[in-house]
Amino acid sequence: MRTRLGSIGLGVGAIAVGMAALAYWLGVRGDSVGQHHSPDEFPELFAAQASCPLRGDASDTAEKLEEIARLRLDRYAYDPRDGVRAVQRYEEAASCYWAARDEVAAHRARRAAAALRKLVNTDYAAARLNLFNAVEQSRWTAAHSEIRRLLFLTDHLGRHGYVEWLNEIAGPIWAKAHEGS
Repeated sequence: MRTRLGSIGLGVGAIAVGMAALAYWLGVRGDSVGQHHSPDEFPELFAAQASCPLRGDASDTAEKLEEIARLRLDRYAYDPRDGVRAVQRYEEAASCYWAARDEVAAHRARRAAAALRKLVNTDYAAARLNLFNAVEQSRWTAAHSEIRRLLFLTDHLGRHGYVEWLNEIAGPIWAKAHEGS
């Protein structure tokens, strides 16, 4: 357990150092990109606890929310926003199951939410690291792809500084990807 946690800490540290280097790299080249926001200051995707949006019977609502979560999970491979939405629906379903006093179903929905949250957060960290690596290696098309992926993952956050930073760098990186086309 200690070794596993240590390797996770090293991975997070490497990502933070990499993102700081990305900010430095973009800032040193005289671009306005990266000067207003440090890319190692990224938001948590799942900050708020979801509650049951009671509409009628709590048990029926929970079942509908859990079904929506499963459908969103199926689409996650095609649209990163659906992974975030699926976690939210699973958490809402668990809350409704608790309200309906169905502990077994509530635990099932919480476990599904936790497993998916872990997967989405891992993908989020990978996209940040992939962005850094792509920029460092001047792979502009890959960098732009990772920015789009990160923007989809953070879509629900609205006007957060990190999201605004991603939007700022998207244009210059897209231009570099299409130079000479």
